[in-house]
Amino acid sequence: MQCDICASRWRFSALQQGGSLDPGAVRTSLKRQCLTRVLLGLVFLYWLATRGKNMKRILLTTTSLVLAAGVAQADITFSGATGIALIADNGASVATVTAATLQAASDAAATASTVAANEARIAAANNTDATGAVGPTAAVPAGNAAYIALGAAAKALVLADEAAVTAAAAAVISATKALNSAEGFASNATTGVRGAATDTVAAGNTAARATRDGMFFESYYDFNITASAESDNGISVSVGFDMGAGSKIDYDDDDELEAQGVDVGDADVAVSYGGWTLAVDQNGIDNLFDDTQSGDMSLSGSLAGMSVAVTTDQEADTNSYKVSGTVGGIALTATGTDNDDAGGSASKLAASYAMGDLTLSASVKDESVNAHDDTTVGLSYAMDTLTVGYTSIKPGADGSFGDEWDFSVKYAAGAVAASFATDETDATTIIFDYNLGGGASAFAAMHDKAGTDNDLTAVGLNFAF
Repeated sequence: MQCDICASRWRFSALQQGGSLDPGAVRTSLKRQCLTRVLLGLVFLYWLATRGKNMKRILLTTTSLVLAAGVAQADITFSGATGIALIADNGASVATVTAATLQAASDAAATASTVAANEARIAAANNTDATGAVGPTAAVPAGNAAYIALGAAAKALVLADEAAVTAAAAAVISATKALNSAEGFASNATTGVRGAATDTVAAGNTAARATRDGMFFESYYDFNITASAESDNGISVSVGFDMGAGSKIDYDDDDELEAQGVDVGDADVAVSYGGWTLAVDQNGIDNLFDDTQSGDMSLSGSLAGMSVAVTTDQEADTNSYKVSGTVGGIALTATGTDNDDAGGSASKLAASYAMGDLTLSASVKDESVNAHDDTTVGLSYAMDTLTVGYTSIKPGADGSFGDEWDFSVKYAAGAVAASFATDETDATTIIFDYNLGGGASAFAAMHDKAGTDNDLTAVGLNFAF
């Protein structure tokens, strides 16, 4: 139909101009006009199609904005630190055996020795000759029963999973006691193993220290990523993780060379509402009384003008708390735990009062071991850029004030900070810090610990970003 219309229009135009009708020319012109109309039609259809898609995009975007209107938007922050240090510590950083690890090693060796000896006795107790006669150890029924119980406990100790090891070890001890009662079995071999283990560990530490008899370099990095958001109802949530490598020298605290490697899969989640924060981090939350221990959960906030915090570790069944605030111009802090170094309860009360440039302080600590029940009184006085401090310590329940003491002088001016400290043992600490700006700082530290082989000298650079 369209082609017929085109042909009629062309013939009418040719007759008006007095021309003749050339069939070839008619066909050529007709093809050109039809092709032009087809192309124009395709362009129109493409415009409709793309216009429709754009409308769909606009509609979907508008819908997404409406749906997301009540959803919190997360803020992501990146931070971290890195540094290098030249250190001399007489090998203390590689002499890692402590009293606890020594005891564990000795107990493991003693248990292995006892189990091996008693397994041989069990085999002998169950042995019979060709005539069916029972071996000589079968004549002691109580001893055999103890051997059998000990063998079963030893197998459980080897095969049980971690949750059952404690119960299996208790069974080993119980069976060994029964064995000793039945036959008067003396574990002289065990004593020898324990002494040998002690000597071996001491020799190992000596050899390890020898590998770091001079200065050595250490470097580290610690990178943190945190995402936080707040919902319309006021609940704030943050989640973060950090990663790191190398070791950082803790030159202004305990002189430990602290490893910075952290499992990236370790999630640190905190939820806050109404001034209270619940934080969960598996084995990543410091015990509030002793930061060498850690827990899994903490709850912190304020109550009646006081800051309150508690921590807990559900698996280990340990807890700690901290309450701090100011009453009548006196700053008070109370901390406690149900798991001190000896596994018992402990608490500490500290107070300080500022009178201009003079600050008075005192503390009382009560631990499960009386020798750790320290009481202190002290003062500090600020004189422009200098601050002088002195603390008298009454060590343990039976000590006297002045048996132990600490003295320090600190200087701070502009980018420079320096300190000097000593105590009753003539241990001396000198620290120098210089702020280079832009998150960079330089440090130098010298700790002369009289009567020990754990002296420290360190110089280095730290960068925070």
